[in-house]
Amino acid sequence: MNIDFHAHLYPEEYLKKLEASKGDVRIEKNERGERIILSMGAKAGPVTEDFFDAEVRLDRINENNVDMQILSTPHPGVDRFSPAESAEMCKIINDGLSRVVKKHPDHFQALAMLPLIDTKLALKELDRAVLDLGLKGMCMLTNVAGKTSDSDFLLPVYERAQSLGIPIFIHPTTPLGAQVMQEWRLAVILGFEFDIMLSATRLAYAGVIERFPELHFVISHLGAGIPFVAGRIDRGYDDPTCGIKTERRTSEYLKELYCDTVSFYKPALMMAYHFYGADRMVLGSDFPLLIGDLPGAVPSIEDMDISKEEKAKILGGNVKRLLKL
Repeated sequence: MNIDFHAHLYPEEYLKKLEASKGDVRIEKNERGERIILSMGAKAGPVTEDFFDAEVRLDRINENNVDMQILSTPHPGVDRFSPAESAEMCKIINDGLSRVVKKHPDHFQALAMLPLIDTKLALKELDRAVLDLGLKGMCMLTNVAGKTSDSDFLLPVYERAQSLGIPIFIHPTTPLGAQVMQEWRLAVILGFEFDIMLSATRLAYAGVIERFPELHFVISHLGAGIPFVAGRIDRGYDDPTCGIKTERRTSEYLKELYCDTVSFYKPALMMAYHFYGADRMVLGSDFPLLIGDLPGAVPSIEDMDISKEEKAKILGGNVKRLLKL
């Protein structure tokens, strides 16, 4: 069974909320009249029916040898709104995803979005989404309104997620300093990748991964450059001036993360395989975003120089175990 862990769906009611927004996170129309999602200098779209129509999506995944998608709605995120607005948007998102799952449970499951800028509201929505709606995990951004993933206000959410036995999918968002990334969609192409590495490394350096040993984090895009720069990250652990106080070397914690395979580039996939191992990789397409590749997702794994058993884990076995499907 091929399960696409990194796939996005935007409930129509949520899109309407973004269309009504006048802030930095909103929907505008381009010169062709297409809807484009804007978020702090990053763009997504155009918003075609692939974004919100589950029936159309069923045809797309069937055409591309994907049996199930794990749906999430991370970008542009809800953390740039007020706590009340953020909570309302999360409820709209989670209710919308839940309806799709209930209609097509053999083809879709989903991850909850939470109003993380308010810990009390986030915990309330987490319980509702998991215990009442049956969503299989939660999705968060690499930074929450500019605050890092190791921030103290997030620790109660991590503790509750661990107690519920659900994974946390960490999806990239626009990093601080994106003003220099306006041209050529650099905020998405490079900025997102930097924020993935920053988020994961801070979780390790700060001891969050050590503190919650039964909590599973899934990071996007093979962890960006983490397999490539793991040795340099460990230099920080070895340098007493950095002040890292974890019991083990940083790379050992990073290897305990899961990563999705949104890369589609064989050398990078193989490097991630050698760093994380087949047991820690999950199939991803980033559908329906243009920067993703649904047609290339499954073939990119099938082309890896690994055993059939390991490919089966990456293509679906690991997600089944993570989400208790």
